[in-house]
Parts: sequence; structure tokens; C-alpha cells
Amino acid sequence: MKNIILSIFLLTSGILHASNMSNEEVIKGIVKEKANPAQPVVGANIYWAGTLHGTTTNADGEFEITLPENSTQKPLVISFVGFKTDTVQVSPDMPVFAYLEENIELSEVVIRERRKGQYISTMDAVQTTKVTSSELQKAACCNLSESFETNASVDVSFSDAVTGAKQIKMLGLAGIYVQTISENIPSVRGMAAPYGLGYTPGPWMESIQISKGTASVSNGYEAVTGQINVEYKKAESPEWLHVNLYGNDAMKTEANVNYTHQLTDSLSTMIFLHGENQGKEIDNNGDNFLDMPNVKQINFMNRWNWTPKNGGHREVGFKVLDEQRKSGQLGAFDSDNNNLYGIEINTRRYELFAKNGILFDKPGTSLGIQLSGSYHNQNSVYGSKNYDGTQYNAYLNVIYMGNFGTDLHSYKTGASFLGDSFDETLNETAFTHDEMVPGVFFEYNYHLRNRLNILAGVRADYSSVYGTFITPRVHAKWNVNNWLIWRASAGKGFRTSIPLSENSYMLASSRGIVIDNNLQQEEAVNIGTSLNATIPVGTRELSVTLDYYHTNFIQQVIRDIDSNPHQVHFTNLDGASYSNAIQAELFYEVIDGLTINAAYRVNDVKQTINGQLRKAPLQSHYKGLLSLSYATRLNKWQFDLTGQFNGGGRMPDPVDENPLWEKEFSPFTVVNTQITKNFKKWSLYAGAENLFNFKMDNPIIASNDPWGSNFDGSMIWGSVHGRKIYVGLRYTLKNY
Repeated sequence: MKNIILSIFLLTSGILHASNMSNEEVIKGIVKEKANPAQPVVGANIYWAGTLHGTTTNADGEFEITLPENSTQKPLVISFVGFKTDTVQVSPDMPVFAYLEENIELSEVVIRERRKGQYISTMDAVQTTKVTSSELQKAACCNLSESFETNASVDVSFSDAVTGAKQIKMLGLAGIYVQTISENIPSVRGMAAPYGLGYTPGPWMESIQISKGTASVSNGYEAVTGQINVEYKKAESPEWLHVNLYGNDAMKTEANVNYTHQLTDSLSTMIFLHGENQGKEIDNNGDNFLDMPNVKQINFMNRWNWTPKNGGHREVGFKVLDEQRKSGQLGAFDSDNNNLYGIEINTRRYELFAKNGILFDKPGTSLGIQLSGSYHNQNSVYGSKNYDGTQYNAYLNVIYMGNFGTDLHSYKTGASFLGDSFDETLNETAFTHDEMVPGVFFEYNYHLRNRLNILAGVRADYSSVYGTFITPRVHAKWNVNNWLIWRASAGKGFRTSIPLSENSYMLASSRGIVIDNNLQQEEAVNIGTSLNATIPVGTRELSVTLDYYHTNFIQQVIRDIDSNPHQVHFTNLDGASYSNAIQAELFYEVIDGLTINAAYRVNDVKQTINGQLRKAPLQSHYKGLLSLSYATRLNKWQFDLTGQFNGGGRMPDPVDENPLWEKEFSPFTVVNTQITKNFKKWSLYAGAENLFNFKMDNPIIASNDPWGSNFDGSMIWGSVHGRKIYVGLRYTLKNY
């Protein structure tokens, strides 16, 4: 298995790079700010020089304009108030990428609009929320797990009260049902699932795309409740040096450096470096356990980009991560006293990736190849339990993009390969899993200009463990009128459960691990619908989103922590299991510079446990979010405040003879705030997470007897460490 994975990685390289031209001779493109390439320019004027033939950019900065007669000799003019007008020569077989420079010489009337830090794309058939770099900077955003504090659709919580592992939830279900990818390559999965959200530093990210429901079949079969795609900062960005320094009152320090070097007109390289250290032992709740683990992490990425003059794009790169995580009782690693309970997790992770894109002479056709390979090794001790694991992964995706003579009817087709090899040992018990999954797919897209978009696809995969399975998916978007968009989706998702790898944090308890033989492949159907409305209110627009998603499991691996309080049992579903999620969200600019984002979601999550259909444990019944953001003129100061209102929920069934926890947990609120002062090249920020110092009263069950049968650090539903005060500095140099 390992040799096959290595061979595939050495034989192939590539990237998907799509051409947006069609036989109808339509030029497509995108306009962004030169000073901040993550920010689209909304409402920019696009027209052919010397003509009245033009259009404007949409909320994503995207545009389409037909090619008039003899237009190959006419340049395309791009203008917007407050920016310098740009004139570009276009080619019928290449999309337009324009970056407007701010016009600092304007002294008369300037029309200013504060763009949203996150917004729903008006172009995609799949409901996708795009989170920009400006939104990410509204909080400390030390890593991916902290990037969703102002997002209503993704919940982030601690997995346990000891190791510091974090998990996300979407549509009321665990993050393992969300396909998390980095630039369309699988990332947080398998052994990386418990701690992998901390492997992507915030300053590395350019944007995040969050889609609900099943995703495109071209990205695989694993998306059940949604997909999260991380886009790293690009070498073509004018930002060639970025430094971010961070520190908090728990004595945690972080440093990030991003550096870009243009070697030639077509060749560039980019270096990302991250280091963090949490070395102080903190026990604010007096239970003799660290409130947060001591973590040391070094994370490095280097990639090379080559853009040939004849078109296309090629990229190769690698990532290296080394992390040491220690937790447990105070002083557990400072003495030879074996009576102290300690946890130590040492992780090494290496990744290689290569991408290649080829443009063909026929408009609208291209071939893209994506390839990655990773090695993940974890050596750990949880009290008296020893857990060691290794995962090898290989991924290959080949995509051909074409059309049926017009861009109204386009398609993607191709083949993929996903291979995993797991070797795990818990004490002296070995667990192995090898699986190879080749597959093929076809996806059709009907796009009636700005009115109707239907995306229908199907893929067939063959698992070396589970055999052949079919994944159909369909998405539809209808622009009812200029202010209302309706979307609907339906499809299947599949995944392979690796219980020990994905739930290793459960070892921070006295519970015994029981894994049934012959666990089935998980299979679920997801259907959903949404309405996105832009309603004029006074002189401004109110953005409203309503959505509903239902996920029904045909087969699921249940993590049963109810039947036996001294055991966690992984078993096949025997009965019903489903999730209903209803959410309403609004965005409005109250006055110049002051925006409000409010949302409310109801979760109805049930599964059959020990023959009884019950509410899922440790799941809040609802979530509310209120986010206020105010920026002064020219964005010199920015003030951000976010409140998260979490409903109560059910706790796992307690020990009958002597209950150690309540049957229900109560609603709770967490408030975060940040103030940022921006200068020309640098900015200072300071803030507080969990401003009002909310903490669970009893985060670790039987913390006074960690070697006893009732010790459990996994019964967690809220914050452990309380208020956190932090300060930071960002310094950026650009090419102009």
C-alpha cells in the first residue's frame, strides 16, 4: 500500500486551471483591489474603449462581457470611483484578472462603500460563503479553528478538557462529516482530524470558502454536511512580506513570516513560517489540571509557481510540521512521581503537493491535475495508555473541462484516486486499515446568464474494502429577480470511519475503547434549500439569508457514550439517525462604517443509541450570533464585538449509583472583542476572548482521582480556560 501511494505521487503532478471562454465569444474576468487582492471591487464599470458596450462587476468582483466585432483591436476599460482607471488588452482565450490601484489624488467627492468581510457568492450554484482576509483579521485568528468566531454556520468547540483538541460542527454534526480541503486538496482528515485545525496558521490564509450540503463531485465523495476550502496567500499578490506577532496573558507567543520572491517573470517562490509556544502552566479553576496544554509547534511551507508564457500554471511545494503537546496534572512532567497524570502527544507531519494546468486551443477546454501525498506520525501517552499511529495518504485528481459548443452547457469529467494506510497501536493492541479508492466522475453545468444555474454530477468509486458505490449530487440556483436568489441541493456523501484515529482525544479518560468488527462505510443523504434576499431599507440594503438542511444517515458509525459510562463503544447504526438545521441570518450597515451581522440557528440532531432514538449528547439546541463592526474613516481604527449565544443540551447518561454530572447543560454566552489601529505598513491589535470569563464549573469529571474508574475529560460542552487577553502586531510590505 505504501509503495503504491509513493509511486503514484512520484509519477504525477498538476493543477486544475479552467478557461472561461466560450464559443459565444464572451469575455469573463474578475476585478480586485491592488492593495488588498482578497477584496473584490463591486460595481466597477467595464466597457470596450470608444464604445458604449459595457457591464459592471457583481458582489464577487466578477463580470461577463460579450466580444463585439473587431474587439480584438479594442482595449477593455475598467473604472471605479476612488480608483485609477485601468486599460487592458484582452485575448479571446484568456480570462481577465485586473487589480485596481487606489487613486490617492482625488480631493473632491469620493463615494465609499464598506465591503462585507464575508458574503454569499451570487454566481455559484452551491451555496458558498466566502470569508475574506479582512474578516479573518477581526479576531486573533491564530489558526483555522479560530477563523469561525464571526461565522454563524460553523461551530467550534473543544473536544475534551485536557488535550486542547478542537472540533468543528456544521448542520449540527461533527466535523468529520465536513470535507476540509486546502486549495481543493484533502487536508484535515484521518489522524489529523483531532488536532488538524491547529495546523493551518491564520496569517497564511487569504480566504475561506464554506459551502453547506454536498459539494461538487469533482472534489470527491466525502462531503456529507458541507465543505471548507482554505485558500493560501498567493505569490502574485503585491504583498511580498508579511509579519504577524501575537502574545496573550497565558504567556502564549506566536510568530508568522510570509515571504514572496519573484525570480523571473514566470517563476516565483513563497515561504510560510509559523512558530508558537505555550509554556506556562495555568490552573485557574483549581482542579490541579492544566486549563490548556503546553504546546510547541514549528510549521513551514514552501511552494514554487511557474506560469509559462504560452499559458497554464504549474506549482510544486511541501509542508513540514513538528508539534509537541503536554497536558495533565500540574507538574506531571517536572518530577519522577508516577502518581501524577500526564498527557504527551508528539506529532510530525510531512506533505508534498504538485499541480499542473494545461489550456487547449479550443475555447473553454482545459486539463488539470492535482496531486498530494502526506505522512502523519503521532506518538503519545495518555496517563497509563500508550497510543502510537502512522498514516500514509496519497491523492490524485485529473479533471478535464469542456463545453458543448457554448458556455451555456459546460462539463467536467475526470478520474481520481484516494489511498490511505493506517498503522495504530493502543497499548499492545494493533489496528490497521488499508484502503484504495479509484473513481471516475462527470458533472454537467447549465448556466443561463445570471438567471438559472443547474449543476448535476455523478461519480462512481471502487473501495478496496467496501466495493463499488455511486455518489449522485445536484445543485440549482435561480435568480428569481434582482433582489432574490433561491437555491436547492440534494445528494449523497460517503466516508470511511477510522474510530481510534479520529477520536484519540477520548483516551483522556478512564473509558475503555470498544470497536466492533466489520464497521460499515458511512452513507448519508443531504437535502437543503436557501433564500438570499437583498432588500432596500432606506438608502442601504439589508441582506437576509434563510436556509434549511436535512441530513439522513443510511449507515453510520455511532460513538456510544451513553450505554456504559465507563466505555466508549463504536458500533454500526441500528435504526434512524438524522439532523435538521434551520438558520436565519442578516447583514446591514446601520450608518457609515457600522455593520451588524445577526444569525439564529435551531439544531435537531437525533440518533438511535442502544435501540432508542434520542437527542445527540453534548449538542446545543440552538445558536445565536451577533457581530458588530465599526471602522472609522479610511479604516484607521476598527472595533469588533461578537457574541455567541449557545443553547443548552443533553449530557451523556451519568453513572447511576452516584451521578457525577447533571443530565442537561445550561445555555451559555461567549463574547469576544478586538480593537485594531491601522497604519500605512503595519497595524496594532488587542482584544479579549471570552470577555466575561465564562467557564464550566466541572470540566473534568473526577479530576481528584485521575487513575480511578470515573475519570473523564471528554464531558465538555463549554469553555475551560476563561478570559484570554491578547495583543499583536502586523507588518506588511508591498511591491509599490
